[in-house]
Amino acid sequence: MRPLTAALIVLSATLPAQAQTPSSPAAAVTRLFSGPVQPAWLAPSFLAALPTEALQAALDGLTAQLGAFVRTEARGELLVAVFERGELNVLAALDDQGRFTGLRFTPLVATATGAGSPREVLTRIFSGPFDASLFAPSFLAAVPEAQLRALLADVTAQFGALKDVQIGAQIAALIFERGQLNVTQFSLDDQGRVTGLLLTPPPPVFASLDEARAAFAALPGQVSLLVQEVGAPTPAVALNVTRPLAVGSTFKLAILAELQSQVNAGRRQWTDEVTLTDADRSLPSGTLQDALTGSRYTLRDLAARMIAQSDNTATDLLLGVVGRAGVEARFGQRPFPSTREAFALKNPANAALLAGYRAAVLNVPARRAVLDRARVAPLPAAADFAGGGTLARDVEWFATPATLCRLMAGVAALKETQLNPGVADPARFRSVSYKGGSEPGVLNLTTQVTTLTGRTYCVSATWNAPDTLNEDTFIGLYGATLNLLK
Repeated sequence: MRPLTAALIVLSATLPAQAQTPSSPAAAVTRLFSGPVQPAWLAPSFLAALPTEALQAALDGLTAQLGAFVRTEARGELLVAVFERGELNVLAALDDQGRFTGLRFTPLVATATGAGSPREVLTRIFSGPFDASLFAPSFLAAVPEAQLRALLADVTAQFGALKDVQIGAQIAALIFERGQLNVTQFSLDDQGRVTGLLLTPPPPVFASLDEARAAFAALPGQVSLLVQEVGAPTPAVALNVTRPLAVGSTFKLAILAELQSQVNAGRRQWTDEVTLTDADRSLPSGTLQDALTGSRYTLRDLAARMIAQSDNTATDLLLGVVGRAGVEARFGQRPFPSTREAFALKNPANAALLAGYRAAVLNVPARRAVLDRARVAPLPAAADFAGGGTLARDVEWFATPATLCRLMAGVAALKETQLNPGVADPARFRSVSYKGGSEPGVLNLTTQVTTLTGRTYCVSATWNAPDTLNEDTFIGLYGATLNLLK
């Protein structure tokens, strides 16, 4: 029930109130993160495509991940938004009235050179000898010196001596004698000490969809993969596609599809409002579980939070609005638990409830009765999910990739599915619609893309295994598969 976000792309956006028109993209971005978003800051075409509530939800998701906004900086040709826990490269376009006509955020690796620059610091870290003074106290508190020494020694043992450091706008590449690692997150404090560092292997490159299928098939556990061109009579790739697997938060597509249907039928309006009560609170992902009781949200706002941020409390609010019958019919699972009910069943303190749920595996009314009790049962502490070894993986949402692609096809035109592109690089496609889901032992990624040549594909991949999943490996395989689509 955690979201997976490779990058966040916002088609248009605006910033907090100032009387004067911003004189530059930097000023507009600064105003944007001073919030809340105002419709007057958006060009009409982008405001029509991306409602204010949806944009605000996307920005809230950024600050939830990166902390409070600090400032906007110009670094050569780059415009950088600086947050408490990270930085983003900003590509912004304004019309002659200072309104956003385009806005994109991507992760950033700083590109300065010279003493104290990222290149120089990375070179010192990976060339040795080990120097603890290169790391901020906060970093060493999270990764103790002995552990850090061991990790760096492992890198040297596996890859050999460092030969070069290549700095780009979004990643840095560490070139070793026997391979390469990418630095996908890197940050320094005002004293030039490392506060954040994330290494990942370079993504694979496939020559064909057959290679992609073989790579997914080699993963341990249960894996499914579907690559289907919309309108084609047969899939381009079909790996283990008949057995439903646990898909985590990707189930939220069914709620969005039912909501869209009810709006189209005139039963709801996107502007209808819902009031948050204490009984509605679930656990993260998302931020609404911490909102004030009595806060009101439009259905469109909740939908954006549910899909772009995978907000669980927003999800349960919408499930309460649309009802379970239609969602269950679309998804193919009865009964269909809310996120709060699922978390309660996974709570070690509610073992009797879980036993009753499992015992009623073929009895839908009995399982509904258990879910009614779980709705008011205590939620687990976040620490209960550390490691995930004892969590109930059978309390989930199960679907085939064909079901997920069918659901995605029905909602792909909604901007809510386009706020977060997931693994796909939006520059490679005309459009990207995405939803993913994960929890310990469960991972799904489902994307519908329209290529630059006008062909539309759905790619849905699921991985279930009893051990901790290597998410980076799975995401790398998935991204390489998307890159084959032309």
